[in-house]
Amino acid sequence: MKSEFVFFTKEAIVEFLRDHGKPGTKDYEFAAALIIHNFCQKQWGEDCWIGFRIKLKYSNSLPAYNSEHQIGLAEIAKLFSRGVDEDSPVDFVMAKRASMNKAQGMVFQAKRFGIGRDKKDTGELVDYLNSFSKTYSKTDANLLICLDDLVEVDMEKLYGKLNTNNFPFNRILFTWITDNTVYIKDVYPKGGTEQFPITDLFQIS
Repeated sequence: MKSEFVFFTKEAIVEFLRDHGKPGTKDYEFAAALIIHNFCQKQWGEDCWIGFRIKLKYSNSLPAYNSEHQIGLAEIAKLFSRGVDEDSPVDFVMAKRASMNKAQGMVFQAKRFGIGRDKKDTGELVDYLNSFSKTYSKTDANLLICLDDLVEVDMEKLYGKLNTNNFPFNRILFTWITDNTVYIKDVYPKGGTEQFPITDLFQIS
């Protein structure tokens, strides 16, 4: 029996981005998934799978979990290029490998902030976050904001202006890259900041 999500290893995502990834496209969601993969593995201390909801016409052709057939990179590239359901309110799922069949883990929606904008200040970011309570229904998903270059956030101002009443997402995390270092910060609820070399994202065993 197939899950509504199809799960992949980190290695499959890395190989897709290396061989088929295109800058300036929705492929940033796969890079975001690698960031969260690294974050969750450190938090949980367990290997993780990355899940994406695949369109029905593609998922019906996939083998069941107990099948000996393995999906090759060509099939993965086809799924990621044409088969990912972009109408889904969830961009990806992070699940502990041991519980992959039950898809137990954390679900994420990824958004980019700052791309193609003339104004990239904290006030605009606050307005953007506060607008979600009007545009999204309550969900179990976590929100990952990928900050583009030149976005500078005044965290004190953000915490003072962010309206978490009726906020539809369980959690807000920011991620950004500076000087080949990846940063990820818990914003709601308040938390710390973690960092690691960008090369960690693409290391495969």
